[in-house]
Amino acid sequence: MVINNPIVSLSLVCLIFFGHTILSFAQIKHHSTSGRESKRNIKVVAHRANNGEEKYPENSITMIQSCLDQGLQILELDIRQTKDKQLVILHDKTVDRTTNGKGNIADLTLQELQQLNLKHEGKITRLKIPTLEEVLKLTKGKVMLDLDIKIEGEDSYRRIVDLVKKYDMNENVLFFLYDVADIPTLHKLAPNAQILARVRNSEEINLVQQYPFIRYIHIDEECYADATMKSLIDKGYEVWLNSLGYYDRLQKSNGTGFEQFLKKYPHITIIQTDLGLELIRYLNR
Repeated sequence: MVINNPIVSLSLVCLIFFGHTILSFAQIKHHSTSGRESKRNIKVVAHRANNGEEKYPENSITMIQSCLDQGLQILELDIRQTKDKQLVILHDKTVDRTTNGKGNIADLTLQELQQLNLKHEGKITRLKIPTLEEVLKLTKGKVMLDLDIKIEGEDSYRRIVDLVKKYDMNENVLFFLYDVADIPTLHKLAPNAQILARVRNSEEINLVQQYPFIRYIHIDEECYADATMKSLIDKGYEVWLNSLGYYDRLQKSNGTGFEQFLKKYPHITIIQTDLGLELIRYLNR
């Protein structure tokens, strides 16, 4: 059919053009929305400064350096105190599992600890138990540290705070608090300290929000709720949840652990795992 009327022809052209444009816009909009849902801006935490390669002992200087080389975003470190009140990095209360020695860390001096060698997969290495100061020197300006403080007392907090201040690392350190009741004590000691507050129920979630200086909240699985977590993220909080245990084991056994974890807990911004590099690869995919 030939259309000789120029007005009708122009109208038809406009209809086709705008119809195509509307369709294209809808497709682009749909594609973009899908992209936002599939890409997750999640920070990955290396539990015990272990990136998942299992080449070196957990919490060792060599493993920490490997995490730095591989681009891990946050390293979780366990702080213990020696008999002579020195701060060292070791997960367990005793040295039995992780070194070729025996005994409680609190009953051994730093000099005695430095005579021991770290073990890895049952084999004795040449690596030593690092001090907190050594780790701060190594990591300054390179990564965020989550300090899991496994000692009690305000004096212990004060010495950790002083070391962090000495190396000007307030912006690079999170103080993990097991008990929200400790928040005022630490904040008084270090008003600029970044606190990672662990919460176990809705009451503690509400309590933490009363402190305007807290931006990091460690959620237990039992108190996770989609609406609450989404609300926290919308308010600017970083919401932390561990995939340690069941989901990490599932990831190692059949490769579905992270997928199932994120389906069940979609509204989080930080994941702590023993499989840091594998989680990064999964998120990038």
